[in-house]
Amino acid sequence: MISHFRTAARIAAAVMFVVSSGACDSRSSTFNSQPGSIPLSPKLQKLFAKTKPVCFGRYLLQVPVEAELIWGPASVPSQIVDVKGDFDDLKSMVAKDIARLESARENFELVFNGPGPVPSSWQIRYYEDHVAKKLDSLMFVTYVNKDGRVFILRGAAEKKGEVSVVANEEAVRAASIRPRNPEEVPTEPGFCLDHAFIAESTYRSQEMINVGIFMPSLPDVTFSISSNKDAYADYPKDEFERKKKEELSLLARIRAAQKEQGMAYPQRTVLREGKRSVMHWDGEESLIKRPDGVHDFEWGYIGKPLDVAYPSEVIVNMYSKVEHDQVGAAKVVSVSDDEALAVWDKLLAGLQFRVKVPGAPPGSYPATPAPEAGGAASQ
Repeated sequence: MISHFRTAARIAAAVMFVVSSGACDSRSSTFNSQPGSIPLSPKLQKLFAKTKPVCFGRYLLQVPVEAELIWGPASVPSQIVDVKGDFDDLKSMVAKDIARLESARENFELVFNGPGPVPSSWQIRYYEDHVAKKLDSLMFVTYVNKDGRVFILRGAAEKKGEVSVVANEEAVRAASIRPRNPEEVPTEPGFCLDHAFIAESTYRSQEMINVGIFMPSLPDVTFSISSNKDAYADYPKDEFERKKKEELSLLARIRAAQKEQGMAYPQRTVLREGKRSVMHWDGEESLIKRPDGVHDFEWGYIGKPLDVAYPSEVIVNMYSKVEHDQVGAAKVVSVSDDEALAVWDKLLAGLQFRVKVPGAPPGSYPATPAPEAGGAASQ
């Protein structure tokens, strides 16, 4: 079985590629359809006859039973390492990490190396170098062993007086994280990771998640989702709202590239393009077919920084004709234009929050009926 987006780096690269590729094609024709209006072919009826929920971050996605969830980078608020192991493995990891840090940093200074904030845990605190010490930028690494897995959490006290605050945050995170079977869909507020779940209901931290799915029946088709809760949080509100409309949205970026490149803008067949709502998110989609037969689909949403119900940025993309993690490398495309659109609409219609989050309206989580398949679109 070909496993697309097998590593975090591949998913991250795929997301970046999608963002740029939307601004490198040229409009030639339009396929008239509305989201959810194209019936499933017999092949797709069989594929979607049985589905299952998969959770990632705070989200839920309905996918075919055969689909495999492929994990990319996830941060809450920092990236979390999750490996199999017991407490002896944990201690070995600590020793190796300290040795690596000592060899990599000439002025590395370890200031704490001892039991962590919860049972079967360990913590180290250190200054990376003399500059970090001068700035009082203290790094924390907390190792937690629970039920045969070791979780490695990272934090940093970047200003004087923050040590106790970060120490408390690390203690809360260490107590909140637990192993999760990949098939489990928790019912309490929190964040799903590959083999873990973090119970969390403050919504104050930065949250980023990147995943893809692989469907053996459509081996050349990849579908991925990227969400960044606090992107653009450093922009003043007025500047962000202007950029959101003029520069950051999917269609704005496409139009800017068309204007800049003119006749050099590559040819494309537009199957559907325009405004597109997914749940309560008023986003935009650009669904194109390249001259080599690749289906290159993207939906993008720019929300509100620091608002979990309206994440700063959500990007969904789908490609066909993928092989060995290379778009366009497969000899044939496994789906027709209609089938590609139908798969896209079916999967997007299955995206929701896993449980209610503050500010999210009914229909954005499973406690109430989901929106009609495909959401709304306008040309």
